[in-house]
Amino acid sequence: MAHAPFRKDDILIFTSKNGIDHIECGRQRAICVGDATAEHARKVGFTNVVSVDGTSGDITKWVRANLPKSQAVTHVSGWHVRGSIIEELRIDGFVASRRKVYRSIPMPVWPEQAASHVALYSPLAARVFADLADGGALSRLSAICISQATADELAGLKLKSVHIAARPREDELIIAAKSD
Repeated sequence: MAHAPFRKDDILIFTSKNGIDHIECGRQRAICVGDATAEHARKVGFTNVVSVDGTSGDITKWVRANLPKSQAVTHVSGWHVRGSIIEELRIDGFVASRRKVYRSIPMPVWPEQAASHVALYSPLAARVFADLADGGALSRLSAICISQATADELAGLKLKSVHIAARPREDELIIAAKSD
């Protein structure tokens, strides 16, 4: 998606690598939700990068604790946003905005072969899965979810089990899968 350039003094907030992939790095500072996102930001040219290694709530806490309210921050996001980083920061008096730069488009595809596990990386993916699975025989299928918000989208499905990553990181998702 085309968008206006960011101001050099804005600090950009990334809750996904996708946001990084859809903008041009202008050497702004970056606050990232996790280590993988921070590493991706560094790889494309951001030099002053912070990882909160947590959730969108942890980003909000970090900004409150480390930045003056006059510092402009922009959440670079997709159209489907979980959490309320910008809204909470604005309530606290911060100069905060959101720039939507990409759109996730669900692909309603069901595997042709039987599977024992499904890995779900977002609430949107879990919602699409739940819609596709509605009424299906899932008693032998375990879901591995990146977060509680993702698992919440599976409410009502009769799955073998639902595991939630201890932290919203891919390595924790893999560890959760091993607990089955």
